Amino acid sequence: MILDKILLSKIDIIGKDLLKRANIKDYPKNIDEMYQFLSILKNSIDNNEFEGVLIGNILFSFVSDKDIRDRNTTSRIFEDIFSALFSKKSSDKSNRINPPSTYKIIALDKLCINDDWKISTDLSGNKREKADLILGEYKISLKTLKGPIINEKNEIYDSNYNKEVNVGSFSYRALLKGILTDEEIRQLGDRKSGLGSGKQLRENVFNPIKKKSKQKEFLQRLKLFLEYVYEEDIYIILKSHFRIDFYLIPNKSFINSLVKTYDNEETEFERIFYRWENNNLRLNWPNLLSKIEENKLPYYKIFINLNNSFNNKELTKFKKDLGDQIESYINMYRSNN
Repeated sequence: MILDKILLSKIDIIGKDLLKRANIKDYPKNIDEMYQFLSILKNSIDNNEFEGVLIGNILFSFVSDKDIRDRNTTSRIFEDIFSALFSKKSSDKSNRINPPSTYKIIALDKLCINDDWKISTDLSGNKREKADLILGEYKISLKTLKGPIINEKNEIYDSNYNKEVNVGSFSYRALLKGILTDEEIRQLGDRKSGLGSGKQLRENVFNPIKKKSKQKEFLQRLKLFLEYVYEEDIYIILKSHFRIDFYLIPNKSFINSLVKTYDNEETEFERIFYRWENNNLRLNWPNLLSKIEENKLPYYKIFINLNNSFNNKELTKFKKDLGDQIESYINMYRSNN
């Protein structure tokens, strides 16, 4: 809508004010500064300040409201809102080129001599797609998920929420090439063919790796590939009606939690590394966070209650004045015709 675009084009005014309060110049340049920024935004909303409650009202109306949050468009809208706060645009993935591969990954292409594909090409394509927001040199992967429904009293009204996070393309054939046989890999696929659940992964991937005593080789491959493909920090955002929750996960914590779980608790691995769907890797993020905490790896979480976004007198007057001006302009142009 016209008014939506106009509003989003102006919220950088508030973004600059919040950045100044957080002692951040231009935009957050790392995960620590982003946490500082979100903390200032939360405090502004909690203190019922116009700047904060306007952003809170936008987040509720376009992203977290239970009546609209399940729409596929809310993820893209959140990216647009979030980037607009910093006078940026969400990342355009359509014009990207495949990034270069590392020497160690290219060396694995020898396993594909008789195939019409290469490990390095698969992974380069995987890596290309990951960033949703790029602030200068800082790359972020934004994951907006359905959270529990939390009412205006900060009470859980409906505890159902999405426990799976899609972390994008991650080639299973590249990861398993030379570890499982080509025939075993060919038999894998989506839900019906062995990659559709943790149980299937255990039976068709992880147990065969153990049976062949290839755990060490798999772990080395897993670490190498994760470090190459996932260079962005991962932000998980829960759309929870009157609350919006942020989990800010450094890419090193993300990678190390997976590597440490396989290395130290192999039998627990499929509880996190849950399934592939259309070659997109899906993880159980609550279990991922549990392993991050168990291994004392750093991450941030911040929960923002949006209830104040509806109780601010300045915002109420702002909406009324805006509505009056729209009505006035419509009537003026109607009379001219």
